[in-house]
Amino acid sequence: MKRADGILSDSGMFTRSEARKAIAEGRVFANGKKITSPSEKTDENAVITVDGKEINTEKYIYLMMNKPAGYVCENGGERSVLSLVPKEFYRKGLFTVGRLDKDTEGLLLITNDGDFAHLVVSPKKNIEKLYFAELEREVMTADTAAFANGFELKNGEKFAPAILEKGEGKTALVTVSEGKFHEVKRLFLLTGNAVLYLKRLKIGGLLLDTSLSAGESRALTTEEKDLIFSE
Repeated sequence: MKRADGILSDSGMFTRSEARKAIAEGRVFANGKKITSPSEKTDENAVITVDGKEINTEKYIYLMMNKPAGYVCENGGERSVLSLVPKEFYRKGLFTVGRLDKDTEGLLLITNDGDFAHLVVSPKKNIEKLYFAELEREVMTADTAAFANGFELKNGEKFAPAILEKGEGKTALVTVSEGKFHEVKRLFLLTGNAVLYLKRLKIGGLLLDTSLSAGESRALTTEEKDLIFSE
């Protein structure tokens, strides 16, 4: 059980003062019963409605975003991807699961569940990420072989083997599992090529929802969360 105003403010849709005002005005109900006091102890699993609209009060939230170019995976600032999250999905402690470069688009996971995020990015899980790339030149057979073999730099840094599939013209699909900083771009540079455009399409078995416009996000279903770990 928890204070009613705390449950509402934790949902991200109300500040504590806004929650108290809504309760005082008789607009808040729990399982159909009007809440009359901000301090009223309320079941966190109850169906909470404000003005007849059900409020998502679950502690953790898991979002899929179609990240647009020009936004960064940081917690603050007007160009943060978190500034694009709709109010009904906002929770305290939201962060991105891993990072995409500022100019990279596509599938991005956002949550406030640290354990979930750790599982997704953990090297031990080896979760693959699929990218679509537009390149400076066409992919050659030697490039595909080089990606498959992996790379070891003079400074000792290593890149695990990756899957490179030639697309039409100067495009390609790349599957990586390490998640190194600028990994896809650096892999192409090691073959004398350059990435002009990059979009993440898939994490594990979870595909980007193509109905999401750039900058839009939605909650993941339980089945979609499981898909991340299915491959």
